[in-house]
Amino acid sequence: MGVPLLPLLHPELRFHNHASFLRRRLGGPAARISVEAGFTCPNRDGTRGTGGCLYCNNASFTKGIRFPGLPVEEQVRRTIASLGRRKASPRLLVYFQPYTNSHAPPEQLERAYRGAIRHPDVAGIIVGTRPDCLGPEVLDVLEAISKERYVSVEIGLQSISDAVLARIRRGHTVREFAEAVPAVRRRGIDVAAHLIYGLPGDTAENFVAAAGFLSDLGVQGVKLHHLHIVSGSGLAAPYLRGEVRVPGYGEYVSACADFLERLSPEVAVLRLMGASPADLLLAPVWEKGSRGMSRDVAAELRRRGTWQGSLRKENA
Repeated sequence: MGVPLLPLLHPELRFHNHASFLRRRLGGPAARISVEAGFTCPNRDGTRGTGGCLYCNNASFTKGIRFPGLPVEEQVRRTIASLGRRKASPRLLVYFQPYTNSHAPPEQLERAYRGAIRHPDVAGIIVGTRPDCLGPEVLDVLEAISKERYVSVEIGLQSISDAVLARIRRGHTVREFAEAVPAVRRRGIDVAAHLIYGLPGDTAENFVAAAGFLSDLGVQGVKLHHLHIVSGSGLAAPYLRGEVRVPGYGEYVSACADFLERLSPEVAVLRLMGASPADLLLAPVWEKGSRGMSRDVAAELRRRGTWQGSLRKENA
């Protein structure tokens, strides 16, 4: 249509895709491999005693981890060997995925992170965590690693409503997230935020408003999820009783487009939907996966004649 898209935006997708972001950061394509480092979560280990976030069953996040229980270095070695990643991509990022991967003593974090980067094909690490588990000692460890390899921290925000965060038992506030992001960025480390559409008590307006909030904070990436109901989570029983609704596919495609229109083009979109193993997923069950979602969101942006950031209002 001749729309003057910014150089950062994929010309067909109309948003800033993660692959192009990593090419600029690392000098070429990169692939992820996931590991489990044996960490837990302050919501589950008695630190806060909330019993875990209502939507969470960590078994739904660990399907891609091939060798759990082994030392991180060995998990990385075996995963690379089993997947033949050397041929697929010369650059690998090790993703510390399940639970809170900065919730441990600094010396334990150091061992795990350094175990991940010992393999010559590993270009860096990605640490999934919470905003209230990024104190100065943790950041010291991450900063030291970042001087040798690429480091990105993915922080779960999930909603910009404190009332919603309390309702789903997150155990942190929006303010804690807003304080964590600049603390990590001051160490020269990239930050990506996780956000969920359709949480109980939340609104579409909150979800869309989070685009401006995250853009103004200066995050480098976002991961958008739609609400999943998985067996073993705190939402499973209320859902089965008819007390919790899940978003429809078309509703979510529209919400993603609304969000992207207000998100700074500088922010990379890591993904537009999450996934859960079929044996755990109760709802929603959609025929299309992440690629189909990306295509459909791009089609919606084309239909509107818009693109990522086209409706963004800069922070005055």
